[in-house]
Amino acid sequence: MERMDSDITKKDIAIKKVQTKAPTPQPSHHKTIRHKKLKALFISIILVVIAGGGSLYLLESQPSLVAKFADNVLRPTLGNKNTIILENLVFSFSDHLKQIVYGTVGKPKGNIFNAEPAQKPQSAPKPTIKSLNLTTINDAQPGYPLLEDEGQWTIVNLPQFNNQQIMARTFVRPDPDRSYAIVALIQMNMHYLTLNCVAGTYYPGGDLGHPGPGIIPAADQASNNLVAAFNGGFQYMDGHYGMTVGANVYVPLTEGLGSLIIYQDGSSTIEKYDSTKKTLVPIAAVRQNGPLILDKGQVTADATSGGYQVWGRTTTNSVYTWRSGVGMTASGNLVYAVGPSLTAATLAQSLKLAGATVALQLDINQFWVRFATFTPTTPGAYNSESILNTLQNGGPQYLHGYNKDFFYLMMRPPITHKAN
Repeated sequence: MERMDSDITKKDIAIKKVQTKAPTPQPSHHKTIRHKKLKALFISIILVVIAGGGSLYLLESQPSLVAKFADNVLRPTLGNKNTIILENLVFSFSDHLKQIVYGTVGKPKGNIFNAEPAQKPQSAPKPTIKSLNLTTINDAQPGYPLLEDEGQWTIVNLPQFNNQQIMARTFVRPDPDRSYAIVALIQMNMHYLTLNCVAGTYYPGGDLGHPGPGIIPAADQASNNLVAAFNGGFQYMDGHYGMTVGANVYVPLTEGLGSLIIYQDGSSTIEKYDSTKKTLVPIAAVRQNGPLILDKGQVTADATSGGYQVWGRTTTNSVYTWRSGVGMTASGNLVYAVGPSLTAATLAQSLKLAGATVALQLDINQFWVRFATFTPTTPGAYNSESILNTLQNGGPQYLHGYNKDFFYLMMRPPITHKAN
């Protein structure tokens, strides 16, 4: 009996020890939720970085795929305005990623031009009314170590002119916060060239039932005097900007908009459109594409602060993306500019650095901006090459048919004098 009592006592003691043992601490409900949120946030950041990196890769390496997907899938599904909002988000995020990449890796490469047909002038000649201004651009960017040939003009060897100084190229970086925003500049001597304009087989007038030919005329191709061509402006839905060629009105012109005006003698000007203005030479074509971004040698307020009310239903002036534009110098020469990670203001600043006093933005986004030169091979046939190694070579489409409008340059015909 005593033994049994002893066993019970020991058992009771063991039970008491178990009962008094400190319980294993359990995570609180709030801590569990916090850990889940942190985990979700971490996963979201990874997914965003992957998505952003993917978008950056697609934008840089597959511009045609991105452009066609936006036009053929997103716009019909989401609508034009929502697609623009989405594009702006993607462009902005890609720009932030570029800032991180170039802030870590270092300076970008300046070898942006295709092939090596250019020559540095032995000494920059003093510019005259009929020459290019080849003075080195020394104030192109603040604070970056200069890349090789940055701001130095080189002559583009055009076989039609036996290497005369008809076209020159260089590059600048106009943005103090974006060393990778490299803008190519092509200067054209318009005393030896004529400018022409072609409406695309659909854009900009197709939405209004006014398609264009979309091809360089057969007679101009057969002349073997074709020199170069570059992109036009926006689609009709992206701003309703006007375009006329001859008697054809593809999109009605709007008073006061920036306009590239071509006259029947092949000369051209860039100015605010005024239908009441009298001209000595009849107008051959007009292409509008928003307000002037440079006027009287100064970047305009529209370039720096304009929104949807100014720029229509397209990517606004403040989004960093590929942009192109055309300007005119005081001597009447044209300057074409194209580059990535630009706003309308930095595009305008680039054209100003090149000597333009007035300028107009043209098309934007990598797949739509292009500048090609032509080399005659056989009568009426040409090889073409993109001026930049990162851009689509639009030459074949300009020769055989393209759905968007464009400009092309011909050798100016020699002036013949009648015998007395």
